[in-house]
Amino acid sequence: MPAIDRVLTDDQMTLLTAVVDRIIPQSEDMPSASETGSTDFIEGVLVAQTPLRRLFIEGLAQIEIAASRTGDGGFGTLSGEAQNLALREVESSNAGFFDELVRQTYNGYYTNPDVFRKLGIPESSDPGSGRQPELLDVSLLEKQRQRSPFWRPI
Repeated sequence: MPAIDRVLTDDQMTLLTAVVDRIIPQSEDMPSASETGSTDFIEGVLVAQTPLRRLFIEGLAQIEIAASRTGDGGFGTLSGEAQNLALREVESSNAGFFDELVRQTYNGYYTNPDVFRKLGIPESSDPGSGRQPELLDVSLLEKQRQRSPFWRPI
């Protein structure tokens, strides 16, 4: 993304990458959130929706503060369980930010054409195709519902 269209610093983007990959980690057959461009998707949302900028900048700072209480280094250096503890702390103290973070992570992930293909959703439903999607056969999501770990509210 060109510098003019950026809201987050490089350090904030690195943190966001680690966080979204904790929310939607890579599995055997599915990419992680960052591998599908969810961080760039969120950055685009922040560029377009000014009111969300402060929410995300402050929320990301809270994640780093929670991470510093959990261990040395930043969020990205923590074990998976320590990252979960930091995220749970922020979820408890700033539910508005956390809900929006999860929502935008899912929006970025589940609108990605590669994810559509891996889930077996027909090409005509691909948001990048320019065609009107057919009604989604929700049984196609069953495989995804069985996938773990998903972020769960505490």
